[in-house]
Amino acid sequence: MYQDTAREVPVLIVGAGPAGLTAAITLARYGIDSLLIERRAGLSALPRATAVSTRTMEILRSFGLEQEVLSGGIDVEWNAWLTETLASPAGVPMPLGFPTREEVARVSPAAPACVPQDHLEPVLLDYLRSFTNADVQFGAELVELHQDSEWVTATIREATSQRMVSIRARYVVAADGAHSRTRDLLNIPMEGPDDLVDHSTVLFRAPLWNVLGDRRHGLYVIIHPEAAGIFVPVGADDRWLYGQETSQGRQRLADLSSDGLTSLLRTASGVPTLQPRIERLGRFTFAAQIASQYRDRRVLLAGDAAHRVTPRGGTGMNTAIHDGFDLAWKLGWVLHDWAAPELLDTYEVERRPVGLHNTARSADPDGSRRDAADGLAADLGDRIAHVWTGQDQARISTLDLVGPGLTLLTDEYGGRWRHELPSVAATIASQVVDAAAARALGIHGGGAVLVRPDAKPVATWTAAMPEPAGAITAAVTAMAMRTTQVAPARPRMLAG
Repeated sequence: MYQDTAREVPVLIVGAGPAGLTAAITLARYGIDSLLIERRAGLSALPRATAVSTRTMEILRSFGLEQEVLSGGIDVEWNAWLTETLASPAGVPMPLGFPTREEVARVSPAAPACVPQDHLEPVLLDYLRSFTNADVQFGAELVELHQDSEWVTATIREATSQRMVSIRARYVVAADGAHSRTRDLLNIPMEGPDDLVDHSTVLFRAPLWNVLGDRRHGLYVIIHPEAAGIFVPVGADDRWLYGQETSQGRQRLADLSSDGLTSLLRTASGVPTLQPRIERLGRFTFAAQIASQYRDRRVLLAGDAAHRVTPRGGTGMNTAIHDGFDLAWKLGWVLHDWAAPELLDTYEVERRPVGLHNTARSADPDGSRRDAADGLAADLGDRIAHVWTGQDQARISTLDLVGPGLTLLTDEYGGRWRHELPSVAATIASQVVDAAAARALGIHGGGAVLVRPDAKPVATWTAAMPEPAGAITAAVTAMAMRTTQVAPARPRMLAG
């Protein structure tokens, strides 16, 4: 049974995973109404991903959620530890592409974290629900999708009543996972290998931190010949995941008896008296695939709907969050008429190469192993440098100065740039940084840098630029994909 009239929303988001939640939050902060639907009855109770990258933590920090996310985290060094068993005192560290605490302090105000997804997602959902312009509906499944030049019309089935509901949206964000119904309705194929590796897992609780002592890592690679596999900490309260590759003739963990499973975990942990409390057995296959395109007119793919990666390198959830943020700020700009609709073309142009890079890495059998420099370069991209600026208690990261519109960063000699702003574009805010930060940003003696909401530089100018107003206007026009130099409409105040 259909409802009589279609509900209209600026943006319909399909899927309440990391990409969908991030997109909805970002739109809400721009004052854009959205409807987020999820076919499941609630969020997943499984820990799934635990690696939260440096750039992801920077995005969460910009939402004001850094400390709340970390409250459910695990204090580890983000590398792997290769050892015979967990109890073995000897082992070898293996880099996973994440920086150490000392390394990250030089490049970011945040740091990579070990936080299970079943803690992160509720934090995001609670924050999203604090916005009155964000509507979240669980138990709602996308059934049909049709587009014209102005609208996307989606048919949604409500699980409880089985009622069919029609939704009209200006844009649709398809964030509905690896087996995306939206992607299937658009007939967008996936490219790349499927069924690379068959993997079995067991989720359990046991007092293993006492065994490990100060050997605290994000991943443990067990090389015992009778129990080769991995341990992943998925909770500070001794919740663990143990996994084995089963594509080489091994018996799946789910096929073991209770005694056999306990015996295996005792061997792998090196604790002969271990009494694990088994919570769940699982199985999944590795895939390294990417959508042939990220966009079909007014529907745009994000997260696992756009790219399926293996756990190698821990890029899946992080790439999804970065997708959701990038797409949503661009949607916010277009829907506020700060930019032409062509700005959305840059989403695929900028994000699909990242998806290709991470998909290729995840297909590499040695894809987990990366130096911190390589991992950071891929994670942070070409955003501006982090430098602390200001004095004493007022010190703030240059990244914290970046706003929802464009941000003009100048040194103390850049007054003429700031003076021109009111007549150029209402979406630009200006910030003054101290001399050390100015040097790090490439600002010298009265120059300026114009920065996008994702902290990527739009333009850098020297003090010799004769007409600041003309330079700024030209940069805004080009970045906003406009054919004429028209100042964007004045933005509404962003929420929290």
